[in-house]
Amino acid sequence: MRSDGGRPLPPGQTGTRVFKEDTGIEPTYRIAAQKVDIGTAAEARALVPDPADAEGKVPAVAYVRYTHLRGATVREYPRVGDYPEVYADGRRGAKVTGAAVGRPKGCADSDEIRNWRSGQSYLLCNTFLIPARARSVEVMWTEIGGKPFVWTF
Repeated sequence: MRSDGGRPLPPGQTGTRVFKEDTGIEPTYRIAAQKVDIGTAAEARALVPDPADAEGKVPAVAYVRYTHLRGATVREYPRVGDYPEVYADGRRGAKVTGAAVGRPKGCADSDEIRNWRSGQSYLLCNTFLIPARARSVEVMWTEIGGKPFVWTF
C-alpha cells in the first residue's frame, strides 16, 4: 500500500485531499494518522458480544487528526472520519462499533461536531480488532474510489 501513489507516510505526516461530504459540500482536509494504540486480549473480548469473536485478537485504536483547510463550513455530521482502516500484516482489521467501544480520551465524536470551519481540527478515533501477534500495523485512509494515504507504525 502506498500514500496517494507514493511511499507510506510516517506517523503524523499529513496528506491533503478534497472530500465530498454527505451534504454535498467539498471541503479540503489535511489528514494525519497520529498513532495506533494496541490493547490486550481481555480488552478485545470486552468489545464484542461473543468473546469467541475476539479469539486471538487485540484492539487497535487509530488516532487520526483532520484539519478543515478551506471550503464551506461542515454544518453537521462530517463523514471524513468514517474512512480510516487499520491493517495488520497486510490484512484489514475488523472495525468495532457500538457503546462498548467508548471514546478514547481526547477523541471527538463526529456525530457531535457542528459548524466545522476552516482552520479547525478534530482528532477522530476508530477501533479495529487485529491479530494479537501482528508484526506490522498500518492506517489507511481513502474515500470510495480514491487513492489511499497510508501511514506505517
